[in-house]
Amino acid sequence: MKKNPMKRKKNKHSATEKRRHILKAAIKVFSKKGFHRCRISDIANEANVAYGLVYHYFENKEEILNSIFDENWGMLTKVVETVDEQPDLSLQDKLTAIVEFLLGAYRLAPDIIQVVVMEISRSSKFLKKPKIDAFEKAFQRLADILERHQKLGEVRKDLDSKIMAYMFFGSLELILTGYLLGTLHPSDEEQFGKEKKIIAQMCYASLMPPA
Repeated sequence: MKKNPMKRKKNKHSATEKRRHILKAAIKVFSKKGFHRCRISDIANEANVAYGLVYHYFENKEEILNSIFDENWGMLTKVVETVDEQPDLSLQDKLTAIVEFLLGAYRLAPDIIQVVVMEISRSSKFLKKPKIDAFEKAFQRLADILERHQKLGEVRKDLDSKIMAYMFFGSLELILTGYLLGTLHPSDEEQFGKEKKIIAQMCYASLMPPA
């Protein structure tokens, strides 16, 4: 007897939703307790599901963290790829789009930023191949953008494009860290919008060739 394709599709959708629900719970727990102090039971309690259900979808905590990385870091890579695919955008506009995405993400999803910045990007245990390659992809794509603008004379030529890409993302990461630690405080929405543009302008100015 053949299985009903509609029922199979519904079951698949249900499984996807359950998995996503567990990931959302894990993000909350990781952001509060940190990856190393968190237990699978903490995630199950936050998700209000049976302990064994977490293991049905994920082998261990590392796989959960990997999944969080895959789903969220990929969004940054996509933003960099998208601006790169728009030849009419100026370099300043491209950098501004990246700055607004990263800093704006803190306002929209601070728990995700907490996990990605504090638990993933700074964990030498986590960042092993092939994750390093995925982590590196956004940096290399920005380096490619900067190298093209170097050839146009719009970016200083006395620094390696990859070093400049790391400097750019490193500056934004420290600003996000300041938000997460409470040593920096995002302003109201209107002022925050202005601040993002100023930060982008400062990043752009630091890459311009000497007058």
